[in-house]
Amino acid sequence: MATLYKQAKSPNWYAQYFNAEGRRVSKTTGTTKKREAEKIAATFEAKEHERRQSGDAFLPRKLAAILEIGVREADAGKLTLARFEELLTEAHRTANPTFREVSLAEHLGEWIERQRPHVSAKSALVYEDMRRRMLAALGPKIAKAPVGALRQSDIEKALGKIVKMPIAATRRPRSAPRRKNAKRQPARTITAATANMDLAALRRALRDAVAQDLAKVNPAEGIRALPTSDSTERAPFTAEEVRAMIDHASTPDEWRGCILIAAHTGLRLGDVIRLRREHLQGSRLVIRPEKTKRTRKTLSVPLTPPCLRWIGDRQGDLFPSLTGRKTGTLSTQFRRIMERAGVAREIVEAGDVVKRRSFHSLRHSFASWLAEADVHADVRQRLTGHSSAGVHARYTHHDEALDRAVESLPNFEALGS
Repeated sequence: MATLYKQAKSPNWYAQYFNAEGRRVSKTTGTTKKREAEKIAATFEAKEHERRQSGDAFLPRKLAAILEIGVREADAGKLTLARFEELLTEAHRTANPTFREVSLAEHLGEWIERQRPHVSAKSALVYEDMRRRMLAALGPKIAKAPVGALRQSDIEKALGKIVKMPIAATRRPRSAPRRKNAKRQPARTITAATANMDLAALRRALRDAVAQDLAKVNPAEGIRALPTSDSTERAPFTAEEVRAMIDHASTPDEWRGCILIAAHTGLRLGDVIRLRREHLQGSRLVIRPEKTKRTRKTLSVPLTPPCLRWIGDRQGDLFPSLTGRKTGTLSTQFRRIMERAGVAREIVEAGDVVKRRSFHSLRHSFASWLAEADVHADVRQRLTGHSSAGVHARYTHHDEALDRAVESLPNFEALGS
């Protein structure tokens, strides 16, 4: 039971009692009335009794014991990094009984699920691919270890393995005839650009781990992106090549309209094929691109007379036979259109620089043609819907503009004659 007493320099009563650790302590009751002081002292004791019953009173001693073990093993030269992580986890559990140890694989899976409501389906798929590749490259031991145990060197080694992973090739159906003199294509591997995307997604996931106190530091923050010299650059189509694809006798009518609208609006393949009559407001297309749906960015693109003539009086889906098809299937169909029209998929520029074309190259063509016509960069960026000038710059190819710029230089030929 608490003992009450007074000090010479204070009119208030003091209570002396045993705390939960068993030490005798003194504390002022803050009152000069003895009966009130007795009640307050009883409250002090009751709180210490609750602490003793819950076990919180022994927390400092438990943590001190864990620290003592670590110091003793360090002095003996036996404290390894793995053992230190083990002691740290034990301290976490002691200080916080609800502490949950989460593996790297579990955290990445949970993080992706939390992102789904806020990102597009394509972005969620990018995150899933990152998780699959990263865990495979890190190995099962690191994947099952606590997320806080991941080190920078682990991630750097994993990136080196990812760029050597083969890309699963589409299998040729058994019934499909093999082309004569067809050469076996070398197995393609994951590009450095894709590995860098994996690194960026992992970095965001590990920031979340730090915010949740599952990790003390983010080991991905200090890792530099891989050089992307292995990535094939995109190239635009020429106007003659686009015309050849549209005019070829074997090109289906819907594909003709699809290519025409993409070349004259810069829309991506997925956005073109889901166009409906409702997207047409007067002579403009007003659409919220799939890629920017989360940011609610709306594009308003004026349609050219050829586009309006092709649309004509079509109602509902403008491309009913293409809507709902998988992107891979549509890309394959477009490559066949290119092949029949004699448009090369890859071109080699000066310096043996190989560049590839696909449906997305129509977007490059659109931006480049506007640039060649001296349309201001801000206007071009608004039409394409690019989020930044840096991104837009990669879509503009200024070959003709550069030629015109050099032709405008003074002619010094007469001076030398």
